[in-house]
Amino acid sequence: MKYRLIIADVDGTLVKPNADKSTVFSDRLTKAVEKCQKLGVLFSIATARSLEWVDGIVKSLKLNSLIILDNGARIYDCMTERYIFNTYIPAPKAEEVMKVLKQFPYEKYYVDKDKRRLYDPDKPPKFKDLVKIVILHISPYEAQEVFETISSIKDIRVTKSVSGTIPVKESIHITNYDAAKDKALKRIVDLSGISMDQVLAIGDSYNDFSLLTSSGYKVAMGNAVAEIKAIADYIAPSYQEDGVAHVLEKFILKENV
Repeated sequence: MKYRLIIADVDGTLVKPNADKSTVFSDRLTKAVEKCQKLGVLFSIATARSLEWVDGIVKSLKLNSLIILDNGARIYDCMTERYIFNTYIPAPKAEEVMKVLKQFPYEKYYVDKDKRRLYDPDKPPKFKDLVKIVILHISPYEAQEVFETISSIKDIRVTKSVSGTIPVKESIHITNYDAAKDKALKRIVDLSGISMDQVLAIGDSYNDFSLLTSSGYKVAMGNAVAEIKAIADYIAPSYQEDGVAHVLEKFILKENV
């Protein structure tokens, strides 16, 4: 079989942007994932979300794979229910970043290595390594300003994602430099004994760019940003049209779609 791993982004790909934890998947998608896994094809997710949010997805789709969380800062084994990889922003670096962020009066939160989510920007976690720092729901102009300012800090990675709302809102995700979807995917591929050209990746937003470009086959959702569509080998229907199920049927199950 040509593709042995299908990996999909979550927000704007598997589910609508900013969906809540109670999202219910269509029978079409759940059956397609189940059939793929029975064929021995791994189905995984790569998301900026943390496990606490995607745990319902793991259970609903009965995933048995390694999944990418927090934009690549963590890899989780769905079978053993353990993290197999973590990378953090060291406490001194986190303090440096947060001092710079004080100039931006936007909603933000921090996730520490104990998985606590803290929202008060005036009382940042002291002497704690962080999984990520997230700035929420800002305009594209504001996001670009934050992105350019924070990107000058060494040893961190800054990525943008789109909310999919009207008017468009963006979020900024700050992690350790070693946290990246493509780097996490390489770790999964090596552990799974497959090659990158056997990976089909599906995404819609800026933070999916490295995931897609490192994969053997690149699929953009119909609702993807222009930059993702521009690099895609194939453009699937949107998330509203069950685009991921369509991809599984077309490329793995070979059903008439």
